[in-house]
Amino acid sequence: MNRHSSADNQDGDQVLPPLTPTDFAEIVQIFDEAIIVVDSTWRVIFINESAEHLFGYYSTEIFGQDVERLFVTHSRDELRRLATVAGRSPQKKQHPATRYPVVALHRDGQEFAADLSLAPLRQAGQDYGVITLRALSEREETERQLRLKSDALDNSLTAFGIVSRQGHLIYANRTLLRLWGYDNLADMVATPVTNHCIDPNTLPKIMSAVAKRGQCSVEFTARRKDGSTFETLMAVHASPGEHGTRTYTGTAIDISERKQAKANLAAQKDLLETILQQAAEAIVVCDAQDNPILVNAAARRLALVSSREHAGSSPKFLWGKAYYPDGHSIPLQAWPLQQALRGNTTSGAEVRMVRPDGTHHDVLISAAPIRSAEQRIIGAVAIFSDISERKRVEEKLLYQLRLTQGITDSATESIFVTDAKGMVTFLNPEASRVFGFSPEEIIGQSLHETIHSRYPDGRLIPAEQCRLGRTYVTGETIRDHQDLFHRKDGTTLTMSCSSALLENKGKRLGAVFFLRDITEHRQNEKALQESAARLRAIINAVPDMLLVLDQDGRHLEILSQPQLHPYADPNRLKGRAISDIIPEVNAKEIREAIRNTLSTRQPQSFEQEMQTRKGKRSFEVRIVPLEDLTLDNPSVVLLARDITQHRLTESSLRHAQKMEAVGHLTGGLAHDFNNLLAVILGNLELLAEALTDPALTELVQRALGAVERGSTLIRRLLTFSRQQPLQPIAVNLNTLVTGISDLVKRSLGETIDVKTVLAPNLLPTLIDPSEFESALLNLVVNARDAMPNGGQLTLESSNRWIDEPASQQHLFHVQPGQYVTLVVSDTGTGMSPDVLEHAFEPFFTTKAVGQGSGLGLSMVYGLVKQSGGHIHIYSEVHQGTSIRIFLPAVTGQAAGTLATVEGKTPLHPGQGQTVLVVEDEVLVRRLAVHMLQSLGYETVEAATAATALEVLAATPRIAILFTDVVLPGGQSGVELAQKALQRRPDLIMLFTSGYTETHLAHFRGRPTGSGFLSKPYRKAELADKLHDLLLSHHR
Repeated sequence: MNRHSSADNQDGDQVLPPLTPTDFAEIVQIFDEAIIVVDSTWRVIFINESAEHLFGYYSTEIFGQDVERLFVTHSRDELRRLATVAGRSPQKKQHPATRYPVVALHRDGQEFAADLSLAPLRQAGQDYGVITLRALSEREETERQLRLKSDALDNSLTAFGIVSRQGHLIYANRTLLRLWGYDNLADMVATPVTNHCIDPNTLPKIMSAVAKRGQCSVEFTARRKDGSTFETLMAVHASPGEHGTRTYTGTAIDISERKQAKANLAAQKDLLETILQQAAEAIVVCDAQDNPILVNAAARRLALVSSREHAGSSPKFLWGKAYYPDGHSIPLQAWPLQQALRGNTTSGAEVRMVRPDGTHHDVLISAAPIRSAEQRIIGAVAIFSDISERKRVEEKLLYQLRLTQGITDSATESIFVTDAKGMVTFLNPEASRVFGFSPEEIIGQSLHETIHSRYPDGRLIPAEQCRLGRTYVTGETIRDHQDLFHRKDGTTLTMSCSSALLENKGKRLGAVFFLRDITEHRQNEKALQESAARLRAIINAVPDMLLVLDQDGRHLEILSQPQLHPYADPNRLKGRAISDIIPEVNAKEIREAIRNTLSTRQPQSFEQEMQTRKGKRSFEVRIVPLEDLTLDNPSVVLLARDITQHRLTESSLRHAQKMEAVGHLTGGLAHDFNNLLAVILGNLELLAEALTDPALTELVQRALGAVERGSTLIRRLLTFSRQQPLQPIAVNLNTLVTGISDLVKRSLGETIDVKTVLAPNLLPTLIDPSEFESALLNLVVNARDAMPNGGQLTLESSNRWIDEPASQQHLFHVQPGQYVTLVVSDTGTGMSPDVLEHAFEPFFTTKAVGQGSGLGLSMVYGLVKQSGGHIHIYSEVHQGTSIRIFLPAVTGQAAGTLATVEGKTPLHPGQGQTVLVVEDEVLVRRLAVHMLQSLGYETVEAATAATALEVLAATPRIAILFTDVVLPGGQSGVELAQKALQRRPDLIMLFTSGYTETHLAHFRGRPTGSGFLSKPYRKAELADKLHDLLLSHHR
């Protein structure tokens, strides 16, 4: 037996030596219970005799068999559970073994009750199980069953109790005790049963009901031991007892939560029904038999009838006939509620329900089955959404959409729609055609960057400066904005653009742009504008009065500028007769001409003089018939040209031509006289140098003085004829006036007051200062002579701009531009119109014989004209005279320095240079040769240009060519000089003439660096000119 003692191995498991038959025999002797040993696969490897006897098997029959075959099915499950528990628990904790009731199977199939215990066993590394089984006797089984029932009843979830006929509690299980709040039966039995109910009549009512029917179920409010209450449902039936006594057995359950849940459910149901009744959607709920159990208010408003009694057998008929959207009738079996009762769900089915009166509703129906917890269909619910208004809106929107689509597709304007970021979302066919983009190419692209990204000059347009882009930023819209846009191929279009914002509740969603190609329109408009501008310019440029008159002389249209009408404001003339405006004598002549024009259909022309608000004026009138279908009455166009200025200009022209003729005559005479005076002057100078007798020298000097006076007279004639050689420089007239102011005051005397009004910012002008001083003194002397009794002389300077119209007036006759004016005014006797007409003529004078030459004003006239200016005299008898001189102003570099006239240098002799003298006048040529030789120059001479060229070729030593400008033989002195320079580029050139250098047409193109000497000249002047040319040549 010692080998059966337990010992712990390293693993803590019980280890037994290998079992032998002898060992098992000893075990059988010790235990009376049936013992079965199984391996790890639950197959029997050993049973004892008690087990053989209990199950009716021999050991050889059962070895190797599954042990489960010895038990009924539910005991097999218990056996597996026990094996699992035993396998998880250490063996040392399994003693004593717990016994479990099972039902075993005898070999003959008989079932019997037994107690079973299971213990694990480990031997030599193998796992075994030892099952000990003891069969129960009939009494033990009965007692066990009673204990089980008692335990089950005592621990039942249902409260159970027994009450005697007298109403005393006999028994209460633990659940009933807990339900009423008692700890033990004794405490509860001691309390009368009626105290356990709120209503004391509850127990009598139960007992009375049981007495009548043998049983009853009743709900009541119970009272616990602590006084709290609860709701309970109690089932009571009568039970006969021993000796004919009757007891009442009852079961009770706490239904407080269920009643509260039921109340909550009812409240929720009421709330849900209220919500459903107030829902905007029509809702119908029916039971499994298609009977409506809920029809909310919206459904009743939508329905034909308001109650089940009038609606037929199905909720479908609450709404009359139903049709699909395509107009086909909906059969009953396809109705959504019917489908829901069959387990199908319908979502958003569109239906049109038509009432007998023809009215209809368009609805969307969604229906679904209602299932119980067991997924059994117990009803159905349907929601009807009235979309009639939405359908009308959709149809309206669809119509508007199709209308808009039609408009945009047929529009002749390009239409773009963009989102709030300026990306294109739509363009019409015209836009695609005009710009060359397909919708796929431009939709999603920036409208600005695609068609409007550059200025006309090619510069990029920043998005923030783009008129289109500002629509998204500021909300600014544009209308008829003209700009350049770009096609896909890079070409440009001139388009008129308008835009509109797309907004919703103040949020900018995008914009729509309308673009109209106005390239051709702009071209036509530009051409029309240019044509209208040309026509208007022509009308404005024509200095004529243009009127449209009817046959009675009434004004229909006034085409001319307002200032051209001689009498009234043209805006007030329309509709008025011409006789109301101008003198009757003129109006009568015009009416007669209108009648003749309309009768003959030929133009009529005539001249008229009339007294106007500007004085007496002369007009050239031309009347032509007007062919205009828009005018009902016969009409004419009257063109009246003011020719007063033209007549004055003609008079001025005649006077100018006369002065020009006189100038040419005096210029020619002066030229001839200059040649004579040159000979006389030169010979007298040579004679004076040769004489030693003082008396003879005095005679020669007197003759020289006479020649000087003659020369001065000739210069005045040349000045008048504008042939006097001038040396113009940029001077300020204020300086000249101030410089001779003392001389002027001495010349005028004390009876004449001199007043100067000089402009502080007077511009300079180009003038010969010495000649202008002489001219100014002439004007001062004339003013003095006109004021024998004294008066006032005013010298006034100013800057004046003369525009194009003013320059054409007879007062000026100059080129438009900036001028400097000098006005010399006196308060003397003035001049009559006859005297004014001849004032500038040479030798014309009103003074007594010997008091004047008549060349003063003519000299001033010639000087001003030669200087590019104009002079005008305004004078009235006994009112005084005002002489206005206009000289061109000098601006820019020409005015940078104001030159001054330097004094003459001493006479400079020559150094033996050879001079070629070319002069056709023999006496003048010999005089020049004599002067040059006396100055130390060698000379050779020629009479013509051809001869001079031959002499030049034969005489290489010639250094200077001194030639007259006007030569016989077809070649001028200038042409001679040009050919001579081709042969001798180093040749020095000096020209001379009796004409002024600016007057000589042949003098144009004279060589650069050449000099000029006017006849008559003195020996000193010739010496100085040659000296200056030689110095310039050697620099």
